Amino acid sequence: MVQIHPPLPIIMIKEDIELFLRPTIEASGCDLWGIEITSGKGKGRILRIFIDAIQGVDLNDCEKISKEIDYHFQFESIFSEFASFEVSSPGLDRRLFNSKQYKNFIGDVVSLTLFSKVNNLRKIKGTLLEVLESEISVKTEGEIMLLEFSNIEKCKLDLEDQLNKKKNE
Repeated sequence: MVQIHPPLPIIMIKEDIELFLRPTIEASGCDLWGIEITSGKGKGRILRIFIDAIQGVDLNDCEKISKEIDYHFQFESIFSEFASFEVSSPGLDRRLFNSKQYKNFIGDVVSLTLFSKVNNLRKIKGTLLEVLESEISVKTEGEIMLLEFSNIEKCKLDLEDQLNKKKNE
């Protein structure tokens, strides 16, 4: 099976940005949940910064951290290729960025987009069963699938499943 992976420079850029942002975000009483780098149409890249906290985050938290980051965004070379940035909470249908986050949501329904097809599928929805060192297992309607982290382009919690959990709490 041929696998297509994201270009290495993006991974390195993300790691450098996370290292730079983490102290600022933690000083404000929040945690860095993850970042996304998107292509803006005609304006350059957009940096999306997701923050979270044990007690949850609100608009005031996002605004406070946004103001803290704004100064650095204007003057630090690490942000030079971005046209703008956004700070938000990850939301109920949060994207999962690392194995620790995956482990916290074992048993939840996830929606995945893969870099390359597995069993002729690039989009998969199922229950997260297990998180191993380099892969996860997901139970779909038809089977249990093992998916390598390196082949996962995006993984989000299923909104409908999360709303049902909230309703039953």
